[in-house]
Amino acid sequence: MTTMQLCAGSLPVADPQALLADYLNPSYGYAWPAYDTLVTNESATLVSGDLLAPALLEAHVDAARFGVLVEMLPQLSGVGSLPPRSLADATDDDIAAVASLFGVLDTEQYRRRGVRGTIVSKVLHRKRPDLVPLYDSRIDAGYRASGHIPHDPHRSWVHFMDQICRLMRDDLQQEAEAFSDLVVFAKEQGAEITPLRILDILVWMSLEDG
Repeated sequence: MTTMQLCAGSLPVADPQALLADYLNPSYGYAWPAYDTLVTNESATLVSGDLLAPALLEAHVDAARFGVLVEMLPQLSGVGSLPPRSLADATDDDIAAVASLFGVLDTEQYRRRGVRGTIVSKVLHRKRPDLVPLYDSRIDAGYRASGHIPHDPHRSWVHFMDQICRLMRDDLQQEAEAFSDLVVFAKEQGAEITPLRILDILVWMSLEDG
């Protein structure tokens, strides 16, 4: 497979299949299959068990953070009503609907209570792994390196996630053939994962030593 260009062209990934193979190898101790195959209610409707899933992606959820997430459940429950499209096919309105779920983080009620975008994204992504992206420091670094997301300490989570989703949509569209091949490769390894999940894996693995 040829080199993929991710993060708006700022991150070349020379051997994406090898990176994905490493991540999908349980002996290496990455989050697959624990996070991706966790069973709660087998639907896109959030339940309290879903709130513990971030721990399987190295985002600590202690009793206090769990309590905050329980309070957030009414606002986060909209994940179950998102449109039936992948991020690659999402309209701007679809992306706005995804970003709006992070609006709970912009309220004064939840500031400085230990739950930010990383944890919320890891709760929501499992329910719609084709549409809601994962977010963490490596995703942040990768997409900021593109120059398309200037540093703004006053930006809202809604605006920020809207930007991230648009850049990821562009990556998924521009590398559509490569992602399609990687979905097939993942199935051959026993993993049913989406192009969006693969995008996260490739960025995360590429920046692992960065």
